[in-house]
Amino acid sequence: MRVKPNSGSIYRRRFIALIRFLWSLCLAFVKLTIVATILTALAVFVVYRHYSRDLPDPAQIGQHRPAETGYIYARDGTLLYELIDPLSGRRTVVPFERIPRILIDATVAVEDAGFWTNPGVDLRGILRALILNYQAGKVVSGGSTITQQLVRNVLLSPNERDDLSLDRKLREAILAIEVSRRYSKEQILSMYLNEVYYGNQAYGIEAAAQSYFGKHVWELSAGEATLLAGLPQSPTTLNPLHNFAGAKQRQRTTLDLMVKYGYLTATEAQEIFEEPLRFAPIVRDITAPHFVFYVIRLLEERYGPEMLYRGGLRVVTTLDPRWQAEAERIARQWIREGGPGYTPLRDRNATNAGVVMLTPDAQIIAMVGSIDYNDPTIDGQVNVTLAPRQPGSALKPVIYAAALQRGWTPATIIWDTPVTYPAGDGTVYAPRNYDNAFHGPQRLRMALANSLNIPAVRTLEYVGIENFVELAQRMGITTLNDPQRYGLPLALGAGEVRLLDLTAVYNTFRNGGRYRPPAAILKVTNARGETLETLNDTPGRQTLGERGDQIAYLITDILSDNAARRYMFGRNNVMELRDGRPAAVKTGTSNEWRDSWTVGYTPDITIGVWVGNNDNAPMQEVAGSNGAGVIWRALMERYHEGRPILTFEPPDGISEVVICADTGALAGEHCPRPISERFIAGTEPRTSDVTILTVRVSDDGACLAASYTPPERVRQVTFVVYPPAFRDWAESHGIPQPPQRYCPPPEATTGREGGIIARITQPITNTTVHGPLVYVRGAALGVYALEIAPGRSPQGGWRTIARGEAIQEGMLGIWQTGDDAPGEYTLRLRVTTREGILLEQHVWVRLEREAGSGN
Repeated sequence: MRVKPNSGSIYRRRFIALIRFLWSLCLAFVKLTIVATILTALAVFVVYRHYSRDLPDPAQIGQHRPAETGYIYARDGTLLYELIDPLSGRRTVVPFERIPRILIDATVAVEDAGFWTNPGVDLRGILRALILNYQAGKVVSGGSTITQQLVRNVLLSPNERDDLSLDRKLREAILAIEVSRRYSKEQILSMYLNEVYYGNQAYGIEAAAQSYFGKHVWELSAGEATLLAGLPQSPTTLNPLHNFAGAKQRQRTTLDLMVKYGYLTATEAQEIFEEPLRFAPIVRDITAPHFVFYVIRLLEERYGPEMLYRGGLRVVTTLDPRWQAEAERIARQWIREGGPGYTPLRDRNATNAGVVMLTPDAQIIAMVGSIDYNDPTIDGQVNVTLAPRQPGSALKPVIYAAALQRGWTPATIIWDTPVTYPAGDGTVYAPRNYDNAFHGPQRLRMALANSLNIPAVRTLEYVGIENFVELAQRMGITTLNDPQRYGLPLALGAGEVRLLDLTAVYNTFRNGGRYRPPAAILKVTNARGETLETLNDTPGRQTLGERGDQIAYLITDILSDNAARRYMFGRNNVMELRDGRPAAVKTGTSNEWRDSWTVGYTPDITIGVWVGNNDNAPMQEVAGSNGAGVIWRALMERYHEGRPILTFEPPDGISEVVICADTGALAGEHCPRPISERFIAGTEPRTSDVTILTVRVSDDGACLAASYTPPERVRQVTFVVYPPAFRDWAESHGIPQPPQRYCPPPEATTGREGGIIARITQPITNTTVHGPLVYVRGAALGVYALEIAPGRSPQGGWRTIARGEAIQEGMLGIWQTGDDAPGEYTLRLRVTTREGILLEQHVWVRLEREAGSGN
C-alpha cells in the first residue's frame, strides 16, 4: 500500500532549496564584487604607477621655464615689436587675501563650479567631455578643472600642453589629484589666478587688472572683476580691446552662472552687467600698434600663447612702413587740422578715423586703427578697422552685383518713386533718398553711381535678403550672420561690417570677383630657423559665379563712372582723382551721422576709410564724401604720385550698344538721349525703344488729333512715355506725357471744326415722307449703319436698312416702307471713326401713304 506524501512538507523542502540557491547567488555576487573591486583597485594602482613614474614633482608648480623672445618685422625688415614673455615682463603675484571675493566666485562659477569639493578632477565633467568629443568626432570639450588647468600651464611641457591624447589626460589628472592632496583649495586658486593668461600679454590677475583697467586687483569693481573672470577661456578672441561685444557676452555667461550657483541674485547680476567700463590707456612705443596686435592675435590663434611668447618666433609681416606712416599722417591731419578748403573734421565732432590699404593680392600694407593709439579721449587703443559699424550705402555694390547675377543689366530701369513696406512692428518702412527727393526711372548704372536709396531697397527686395547676405559673406563680410533680423533697411546699412572686411569686398571686385582674405603675415619661422608658414600666392576664390569677371567689371565700370555720379555729387567731387586716373569708389553714411565711409580702388591699390567716434556719438553733418572721402582722396593721390595711369580693362564677354538713356531699351530713331552702355554679352536689350512715342496732337497739345481734326490744327510731338502708374510723377517733374483722349468731334449736323462726321441731309428732320421708297442721303466720315425705328424716342426695335464705308456726300441707303405702318419714325445714322469714336445723328419723319397706294 502506497503512502501519499504530505503536500506541506513538499512545499517546505522546495522553499528551503530556493533559499539555499538564492544564498549561493548572493555569496557568488559578493565574491565577484570583491574580486572586481580588487581588480579595479589593482588596475588603478597599476595605471597610477605607470603614469606617475616620470611625472614632474607637484612641488615645482610655482616654477617657470625660461622664454625666448620673438620678433615681428615689417616687409622691409624694420623691427615692429618684440614679443617679450609676459610671465617675466608683466606678472605680479598677489596674495589670495587681496583678491576680491566676487572675482574668486566668478572664476569658480565660470571655470569649475565643483572646485571647492572635487579632488582636483571632475569625473562627470571628464565623462561629459568624452561623450561630446566622441559625438563631434573631434575635441570640442576638455572637461578640465581649475586644478587641471594649473597643472597643464605650469607642470607640463609646451609639447604636452598641445597633446590631446588619453595618456596626457591621465597624466594631467594624476598630477591634479596630487596637487589637490598637497595644497589647499585657497592655495591652488591663488596659484591659478596668479598664473592664468588673460590676453593682452597679461599673465595673472594683477597684470590683467593693470593692463585693462590701470588699477590693482583689489581695486576692481564688480563689473570689471566679472569681465576679467571670463577671459581665460579664450583670451585672444575675447580681448575686450578688440572684441568688446564678445567679452561682454562672456561676462553675461559668467553672471548667469553666478546666479545659477547662488553667488548673486538676478537683480545684482543685471546691475553688474550694466556697469559702464572704462579701459586704461597703455602707452607703448610700438610702430603700427593696431596692426601689430592684429598680427599677435592671428599668431596666438594659430600657435597659442606659449609658442608666441616663448618660442622665439620670427614673423615677417605685409606692412609697408612708408605707407603706414603716410596713412597715419593724412588721417590725423584731416581730423585735427583739415585741408585746403576744409575745416578740421573734429570741429564737427569727428574725432577718429581708420584706414586700410590692400594690394591687389590682399596684402595689408597699412592699417590705421585710430589716429592716436595713446589717446584715451578717443578710445585710441580700440582698432576701428576691426570694429563692426553700420556702413550706410557702402554695401550697395554687393546688392547690385547680386542683381546682375540674376539677369539685370546696367540699363535695367529701377523706379525711384515713393514706396512703403510693412514693418514687423505693425508700422511701415518708407525709404527716402539722401536729398529727400524722388528721381523717377533710373538705370541701374545711375542708381548705383548716385547712391539712390529707394532703387537700392527695391533691388534688395528683388534679390532677396538671404541671397544678398550669402554673397556678402562669400566676398569677405564676416559680421552679417542673421539675415532674418535685418530686413530691407539692410540695403542702406542697417547691419554692421568691419572696415577691413569691407575693403576686402571692394578688393574682390577689383580682382574680377575673386576673393582673397586680407593677409598680414608673409612668413613665420621658429627659433631654430624652421619655416612654419608662408603666404600662398593663389588667384583667389570666385564669388560671383560663372560670369564673375564680367559682373565685377560692370560694378567697377559703374563705380568709376565720373560722368554718371555727377548727377548727385557734381563735378570735382572727392571721388574724382585730380590727375584723371580712374578710381572705382563708393561712399557711405549711417543714420544720424554716426559713420562716414569711403572705400575704393584703382588697378594699383584698394583703400578703405572710416571716420566717426568710438563712443558712437553723432557727428555734425559729416557724410561719406566730406568726411572719409577727403582722407581717401588725399591718400589715393599721394599713393599714385609718379605712377603711370592705368585703366580698368574689360574682360572677354563684354559688349557695348547704344540705348535710350530714359528707358534702357535700344535707342530708336526718336530717342531724345541715346547713350552707349556696356553689357555682359547676351544680355543686351533686344527691342527698340517702345516707350518713345511720336503722336499727332491738337495745336494746343490738349488732345490727340483725330481723323476729323482740321490739318491746320494738327502737329506731331515726340514723347518719352512712362508707365501709367508713374504718369502723374512724370508730368509733375516737367516731363510731358501724350494726351489720353482724342479731340472732341465737330458738331455732326453743322460740320463745324472742319468736317462732317455723321449727317443726314435728306430727308430733313420733322418732314413728311411718302413710300414705298425713301432715299436717305448725307455724309458719314467712317464706317456707318443707317437704322429705322417707330416713334420719336424709340427705346428699341431698331432695324438696319443700310451699311457702308465712308461717304463724303451721297446716298446712304434706301428705306423700303412697304411693311411699315404710317406714323412717326426716327432715322438714326451711327458712324464709327478710325479712332473708334461712335457718333450718331437722328432725323424724325412722318410716313404717309400716297393716295391710291392701296394701303
